[in-house]
Amino acid sequence: MYESFYQFRTKPFSLLPDPEFLFLSTRHKKGLNLLEYGFFNRAVFTVLTGEPGTGKTTLLNKILDQSREHCTVGVIPTTHPDAASLLPWVADAFGVDCSGQDTVAYFRALTAFLGRSFAAGQQVLLVVDEAQNLNLQMLEDLRLLSNINDGGQRSIQIILAGQPNLRTLLTRSDMLQLAQRVSVDYALEPLNDDEVSAYVQHRLRVAGGEPDLLTGYACSLVHQLSGGNPRLINQLCDLALMYGFGEGVDRITAAMLLQAAVDRAQGGILPAHVDPRTVILDPVRLSQESQGGVTPPPIPMTVRPGTPAPAPVIVPQNTPPPPAASAREKDSAEMYREGLGLKEAGLYREALKKFEAAEGNQAYRFKASAQKGFCLRAIGKLDDAVVLFRHALALNGAKASDILHVRYVLGVTLDTLGHCDEAQEQYREIHEADPTFKDVANRIDSVDDSPRFPVSFLKSLRQNWQQFRGTAVKRPLTGEVRRLKAEG
Repeated sequence: MYESFYQFRTKPFSLLPDPEFLFLSTRHKKGLNLLEYGFFNRAVFTVLTGEPGTGKTTLLNKILDQSREHCTVGVIPTTHPDAASLLPWVADAFGVDCSGQDTVAYFRALTAFLGRSFAAGQQVLLVVDEAQNLNLQMLEDLRLLSNINDGGQRSIQIILAGQPNLRTLLTRSDMLQLAQRVSVDYALEPLNDDEVSAYVQHRLRVAGGEPDLLTGYACSLVHQLSGGNPRLINQLCDLALMYGFGEGVDRITAAMLLQAAVDRAQGGILPAHVDPRTVILDPVRLSQESQGGVTPPPIPMTVRPGTPAPAPVIVPQNTPPPPAASAREKDSAEMYREGLGLKEAGLYREALKKFEAAEGNQAYRFKASAQKGFCLRAIGKLDDAVVLFRHALALNGAKASDILHVRYVLGVTLDTLGHCDEAQEQYREIHEADPTFKDVANRIDSVDDSPRFPVSFLKSLRQNWQQFRGTAVKRPLTGEVRRLKAEG
């Protein structure tokens, strides 16, 4: 859906485990190192715990990929606490056929299997996931299997992975015999703030997109809402990208991500670490975000030893100093910056007033008109937004990249309104100027193959979306939009 818009070759935040997207934080590296240590040193029991979604399965898949060439691997992906014995599950994991037999027969069959593997010089590894569901009898079955040895070496290694209550289970007094066999154990912790940012950028980069697609403040908000849980991070970022695609924006800001999370929390199931409806965004960070962050101080010029210093610039005394920016220009710049901050905070009506004030200055006329269109689009006034986008494009002096962006959003808005032919005109103009711009090539190529829906259907779809977002569809035109429409 949003992949072509952001020029991804694949979805960056899929919930399915993919070794290509493996990200090893400091905590994950330590956990992987301990798993490797346990495996190569033939630890009888290795225990890995962590909250759901923290990356246990990812680490297990990594160690399994490394070990399959060296040993026979059996995996029990889940268990049931009411099972009478774990031995049938173990037999099934290794392909040992003894169905319909009793527990003793299962134990004998597994003993024979381990003996054959040892004689062939093959190491045997059993991985039990969701091990917090194991009952006492199942754990006793594993302990008895671990007692099997041949030639002074253990015939089987066992990795137990599960949620934190697995650790509680193994520390019980009646689990002492098994606990004494645990050589390696590690509790996987969530990602911290810096690691979340690195994780998000890593997945965006691997997917072929821009690593800074989410702003720094947006990444911090992801950490706050997810608690550093990778699975929740993926859910939040995927949802935010869908919203960004729907709004036609180049970057995902904190305000947009929070809006997506709030909508999801209100209308669906979002197991967030913090309820997004209780989060209040920092206006200072929003302002910095809208301006691309704090401008770093200038780097002082350095002179190499032995290099003559540059000659001083001599200004004739009669030469007047360069004119300072007019007060009006300073006011327009301030109004424009304030408008950006308000827009990023979702205060679109307040932002409109600031952009209208900035528009009086020729230098800000194009940008302010375009921003007003973005605000009107955000509050559901799509027809009014189209008028302002066209007005902005008729002005002179704008950068080519800004013109392409406004033209693209105009095309998307026309598409939403059901004006498909007019939208295609905008896409074709963009394609002629820059064939690689966003997903315009796909939009042009797909028009002939796509079914043409009636305008009434598209308007109904638009209305349903706006109602979901809590906005009204029909609103009176602003005075300026009436004027622009009258002027043609």
